[in-house]
Amino acid sequence: MRRIETAVGRCRLRRSQRRTLAISVMPTGAVEIVAPEDASLAAILEKVSKRSGWIFRQRQSFRNMRVESPKRRYCTGATHRYLGRQYRLKIIVDANPNIKIRGAYLQIETRSASKKAVSIALSQWIRERAVEQFERRLAKWRKWCADLGLPKPKLFVRGMPKRWGSAHPNGRIYLNPELVRTPSPCIDYVIAHEICHIKHPRHDKAFYIELEKLCPNWKKTKQRLEEVEI
Repeated sequence: MRRIETAVGRCRLRRSQRRTLAISVMPTGAVEIVAPEDASLAAILEKVSKRSGWIFRQRQSFRNMRVESPKRRYCTGATHRYLGRQYRLKIIVDANPNIKIRGAYLQIETRSASKKAVSIALSQWIRERAVEQFERRLAKWRKWCADLGLPKPKLFVRGMPKRWGSAHPNGRIYLNPELVRTPSPCIDYVIAHEICHIKHPRHDKAFYIELEKLCPNWKKTKQRLEEVEI
């Protein structure tokens, strides 16, 4: 990976076998570019310049998150989100571990009230709910894929620091378990986005035409997802 000077400052550039150029803004504000092997430096710089407004907004969003979003706490009274709704934790020491929603509370029954024990218990619960929610929503797309002769979507839940989801043409759909903390429309948008990639692997014109059909309000939902606090 090499560093290049661009309209938005120094960026990291990596070449790959992909056919299109991808730009990613890291939580630190660093910009990573993945470009096709045959893409000229001039073409890369032009693309970055055209995306400078978007890059600026992403950097600003990450800056706001670092300033405004406190670290998660794992004690009674701390707040956590599930399906977009905010819940307060209620920690109860109990020999039989369990987590359940009680009105506005997430009641966590655990053998130890330590931060580590509560964090592990809640992370496991979030993952289980993620699998449950994602499977149910993904099942609605299986007939659509079958009617088009596309591979049957198969869910894989995996933590991803840079994205909510990814998809492969073979039908594998990878979703970030943290997505289950966001509102239901955001989850449905990400799933629709990844389903589109089974048919259209690249973010080309055909992909966005398909996404518009499947999720007419995707632009507003995407913006909501980018602004959501989890």
